[in-house]
Amino acid sequence: MRVSAFTLGLTLLYCTSAVAQDEPRIEVFAGYSYLNIDTNGLADRQSANGWEASVSGNLNRRIALEGSVAGYYKTYPFDFTTFGLGTVDVHVHDYSYLAGPRLNLRPIFIHALVGGDHLRGSANGYSAWQVSFAAAFGGGLQWKVAPQWAVRGSADYGLTRHDIFGNRIDSDTQNNFRASLGVVYLLGGVRESGRSQPRQNRNSVPSCSTASEAVSLGVTGCSLSSGFEVSYVRSGSPAASAGISPGDVITSIDGRAVRDSRELEQAIAASPSGTVKVGYLLKGSWSTVREVKTR
Repeated sequence: MRVSAFTLGLTLLYCTSAVAQDEPRIEVFAGYSYLNIDTNGLADRQSANGWEASVSGNLNRRIALEGSVAGYYKTYPFDFTTFGLGTVDVHVHDYSYLAGPRLNLRPIFIHALVGGDHLRGSANGYSAWQVSFAAAFGGGLQWKVAPQWAVRGSADYGLTRHDIFGNRIDSDTQNNFRASLGVVYLLGGVRESGRSQPRQNRNSVPSCSTASEAVSLGVTGCSLSSGFEVSYVRSGSPAASAGISPGDVITSIDGRAVRDSRELEQAIAASPSGTVKVGYLLKGSWSTVREVKTR
């Protein structure tokens, strides 16, 4: 456990240092986690509920370092009739401390984490615990839902090396499975091509010389072949309320393709209800659709 805690500490320290120097994006995850546990034949496979939390720092758009901690809790009846004890409730607590690299393929990610696992069991006033090597290999899907928030789901194969039966060489590896679901808080900017990119300000000055404004939506930007790239969002505007931010590319209004501010205004004006469905690419990458009330 000391080794794994030290590894996790180095990872988090590196991430913090990177923030101070290059302002990479930091992602903080917390949520519910489920663990399916291999007992090496001591009992049927067990299911445990718990939590998972992690912090990752993106070194660039693709590569990140991740540190993860998780805890699981289970109480189940175990038949000790052979020992004259009848059925006894066994209380199990399991904690893992892992760290390693992560590959971001937006919105998919893949990670390989190693560290330690602390397993504790108690029954009838007696308790025992073990610390073993642990690893988790897998990945998941992370979907941005707001400028600084995302939802994440993941699934991992988990390996532990607890000697549950005591010096039985053929029984000291557990093949586990875990799944987690929760929210991610995003902060900072991402270093691109060796340069640090500051976090874009919602009220920053438009960056292109041919910028035009879509007044009804409250955005200013540039025309692209793929849509209307937003460079400025007016505070308190319909676009701001919908979570649209600089760097997003608006591609459609009510299913109608748009590429410049004039087409945006025409599509919005064609809606009799005053509420339109805006299709856009988050930072030019992830496609989403939001309902926006324009009047």
